[in-house]
Amino acid sequence: MSGDVVHELAPAAPEGSTAVGLVIILVTAALVATLFRRLRLQIIPGYILAGALVGGLVAALQRYVQVGLGPVETISQFATTLLMFTIGLQLEIETLRRSMISIFGLGVVSTLGSAVALTGAAKLLGLDGPAAVAAGMALSISSTAVLLRILQERRELHQTHGRLCVGVSISQDLLSIAMLGLLPAIAAWGATTDEIRGQGENGITRMVLSALIGIVGVFVLLLIARFALPRLLDFIADVGARGSVGRSGVGSRELVLVSSAAIALGAALSTSALGFSPELGAFLAGLLLAFTPYRTQLAGQLEPLRDLLMAIFFTSIGLGIQVDQIVGMAGPIALGVVALIAIKVVVTGVSVWGLGSSAPLAVTTSMYLGNAGEFSLVLLAAAATTSPHPILSEKVLGGLIAVVVVSLIISPFMFNWAHPLAARLQRVGPPPWSRKLTRLLRADAQQAREEPQEASAPAAARHVIIAGFGPVGRNIAARLDVQKIPYTVIELNPETVRKQQALGRSILYGDITNPEVLEVAGIREAGAVVITIPDDEATLRALTIARMLGPSTFIACRMSFLSGAFRAYQAGADHAVVEEVVTAEAMEKQITDKLAGMLPGGEKPAEA
Repeated sequence: MSGDVVHELAPAAPEGSTAVGLVIILVTAALVATLFRRLRLQIIPGYILAGALVGGLVAALQRYVQVGLGPVETISQFATTLLMFTIGLQLEIETLRRSMISIFGLGVVSTLGSAVALTGAAKLLGLDGPAAVAAGMALSISSTAVLLRILQERRELHQTHGRLCVGVSISQDLLSIAMLGLLPAIAAWGATTDEIRGQGENGITRMVLSALIGIVGVFVLLLIARFALPRLLDFIADVGARGSVGRSGVGSRELVLVSSAAIALGAALSTSALGFSPELGAFLAGLLLAFTPYRTQLAGQLEPLRDLLMAIFFTSIGLGIQVDQIVGMAGPIALGVVALIAIKVVVTGVSVWGLGSSAPLAVTTSMYLGNAGEFSLVLLAAAATTSPHPILSEKVLGGLIAVVVVSLIISPFMFNWAHPLAARLQRVGPPPWSRKLTRLLRADAQQAREEPQEASAPAAARHVIIAGFGPVGRNIAARLDVQKIPYTVIELNPETVRKQQALGRSILYGDITNPEVLEVAGIREAGAVVITIPDDEATLRALTIARMLGPSTFIACRMSFLSGAFRAYQAGADHAVVEEVVTAEAMEKQITDKLAGMLPGGEKPAEA
């Protein structure tokens, strides 16, 4: 992650070798992903290990031939910035708005407690005050990416410990942003070079004043963006919707996506100009967009990009590791890993249990959150590049990155040990002074309707998803209103979404072909999905995705032609309404009635 570290890997890279470096990163990531999937291992540690091996190979080849990876730090910086934007965008804001705010408090307590304990451990291992504080803050953040992958693969995301882990992870992500903002002040504290000393008290005052101005500047940007971004995106979506053909909303989707990417990079440049890291600005931009109605659609559109950026990010992290230095620090690194895991498991477990959870839940949660993560790497890289004085030296940075990498490698084993260890503590309940946390978790799960429905529940008792709110969708919604069946509408016309939300109707801005939108709409628990959009190709794509996410859900759709209906049934539809058939039947009835009303001579038939 450090520019100097990567430059040492490629001191004489030829012009235009950025493309070469990117190709090497992507090829390495693809090979590792294939191999680790085949071996059923976690991919993220594999990316880092593969990057380290490639970096070591390039360093060895440089002794004999002129070879280089090019300015990999540019690729890594760009990927990291956009990755932070997607992470901020995908934070579950509704989780914080409900009773999970108490779990957010639990996350703050456990994370700050871990940061303090890890700072003390770093001091004992020989780091100075500023470096120990930066290391303690960075290592206190767990891996959101690894956590979500594990919970989704094990289908534990909506279980009690899964929801608790997600709530704590959200709080850690938000705390990491505050930690990024504190790095310039920590750098000023640790500024002990002769140049800074020569500036005297006035120099220190200027640095402190500059940091305060930066903090105020970021706060002002947040205030402006909080009120301006929703209106700006509404305007952009309206322009796109008016310019799109029919009701597909393609123009709206493209404009919102491109504009959001521009907002992310603009925010990154703004915070960089204010003396903070560009990752801070990108994350804040994503977080602010998460408060808008466009969040679900954008998150789904950017999900493939997020996976690509994660591969580039973690592989480039590995490229920045100097293996020869790491080997010489094996002892301190091993102690660091043991201290990291022990401190985080104990502090998190005690916090969860002490605030009202059972011992098994506390053990499972603490084991799932016992590693370091991607935000740890971002914080460490930022601490190594602070001005005017880096907080972490290159050697310390390499050792801390190794600690993070080893903790990620150990993570899958910790997850496997969590449940057997928790089972041994089944008889240990919540502490006698509090059971509030467990009650909040249960109440939140009920409110969010995220617990799986009973298999025997009738379809009418569950909600319906209506894709498209044109004349067909409106008629279906009106009939469901009469029958008091709950439903959620998915619509790409932003004006329609705003109007229906104002009327209190459950409606999402998004594309029915977007898996993220279907997940948020509740496809896994829905009784039925009705696709009313007048686009046969989009309907077929939506059918495939909806059937994959809801294998037992009743799915109905409209198709223009009879041949399309056969394709719809093949894609997973349970019922297809064919427009040409319906039109033929309606015309046949109407024309027959008209003709039957006129007898020879113009006489009308006698009334029965």
